[in-house]
Amino acid sequence: MKIVTIGSFKGGTGKTTLCAVLATALTQRGLKTRVIELETSTKPLARFEAAREFADLNSPNVADLHVSGGHPDVQDWQMGFRNQAEEAARKGYDVLLIDTVSVWKPEVIAAHLVADLVITTVTESPVDLYQIMPTNGPSMQATRPYSQLIDLVRRHAQKLNKTDFGWFMCLNRKSHLITRVGESVREQLLDFCEESNIDLLEGLVDRVGYRIMMETGVTPVDDIAGEPIQRSFLAARTESRRLAAQVIRQLNLQPGQRANYAIA
Repeated sequence: MKIVTIGSFKGGTGKTTLCAVLATALTQRGLKTRVIELETSTKPLARFEAAREFADLNSPNVADLHVSGGHPDVQDWQMGFRNQAEEAARKGYDVLLIDTVSVWKPEVIAAHLVADLVITTVTESPVDLYQIMPTNGPSMQATRPYSQLIDLVRRHAQKLNKTDFGWFMCLNRKSHLITRVGESVREQLLDFCEESNIDLLEGLVDRVGYRIMMETGVTPVDDIAGEPIQRSFLAARTESRRLAAQVIRQLNLQPGQRANYAIA
């Protein structure tokens, strides 16, 4: 059983959308998938699951994680995630996805530390760069850039000798148009990813199919009996399935075969 954490220190990068699409695509590939939702105030993924059940669509299981104690620290949350992973493995799950929130909090740090694969979502915006990497720029530099968490997680993985640990930087919510700003962000991300040993992937383009799926429960990878596939969904289906295939390959998962889980 493998753990995939989806993270970013900036809202609006499409973390939850990517999580919902990826979880659905993995489920359709025959991998039993559970999702832990850390956004407990609005619960978008729980509502997505309910919408899919209402539409009679196969759905990944969405769960909350409650850690006891007044102020749980990083170690408390790590133990909570590991307990959840062990329980999921006993029930035959293949993959545990953790959708984080956009804040430097103990649960977010812990979710990154327990992961076998981290997927960081980023858009073609210079503001996203200020949240990720150290810069010499003016006031938009983040107090704690995401690069600090990357360094922390890398050291932790090395300490535990996690040789198969992986990290994807997913360029998400891309515009259909090629822009000078977008290309500049991409070039800087390429340099940063090369220095940080992170794979830069093509993520999800800004498409209508993704905007409506959280309400309807229908994702671009779904086939609805008796209904033709909309042309706008075809490209979204291709990129969604490509992302799922990259995750499966990185985690060395085979649909229908259970991966062992051991506490790290």
